[in-house]
Amino acid sequence: MRSSEDLAERLKDGYVRLFARLAGTPIEKQGSVELSSGEEIEIYWFSDDSAKFGQNVPFADTIILNRGMFDELPPESKEVVIEHERSHQQRDPLIRGPWLGLVLSGFAVGLVLLFYAGLGVALGAQPSAVAEAAYFGATLTFVAWGLNRAEETVADLDAIHAVGEDRFIRGYEAINSLSEGGIIALILARLFYNSPESTKKLYRRLQTLGFYTD
Repeated sequence: MRSSEDLAERLKDGYVRLFARLAGTPIEKQGSVELSSGEEIEIYWFSDDSAKFGQNVPFADTIILNRGMFDELPPESKEVVIEHERSHQQRDPLIRGPWLGLVLSGFAVGLVLLFYAGLGVALGAQPSAVAEAAYFGATLTFVAWGLNRAEETVADLDAIHAVGEDRFIRGYEAINSLSEGGIIALILARLFYNSPESTKKLYRRLQTLGFYTD
């Protein structure tokens, strides 16, 4: 029994390290983070000069964190990052798998179709063919964006519920001030994430409907 557990652990470790390397964030070492509640979370550390704080590794029940960025955060910001990523982990793999496939394939196929539509315009292709490619490309890209935005919104809602409204707002402010990376980073943040104030408003609205009341 022990040997099978060791094998499963080694396979998981190898998968996490491969995922991190493909994501451009090679693992430095394993570690842990202690929350204010006293709970200890097992994580993997990487170091990166980008604005990446960390992410959940799909299907591995594991979080990888940027040690340099994470160490500069105040305690409430660290908990916001951890609780956000833990929310991603809590989604059932049977849901998470198809969702991830839809998002990735939607973005990939949608952007390819938009590229071909633009190429068709440049080469003088029939307007109907160009319009059809552009329509399907834009639709797939929009659907993929919507699915991703919904997932990130739920993760933020779970985080604000776990740490509290005031700590969530203060934590996000510190995260935003530390991760400022120019106009491109700002645009991407606005596209894929809600502002902390919007999350707070949505959280309170959902509470009036009976959600997040425990």
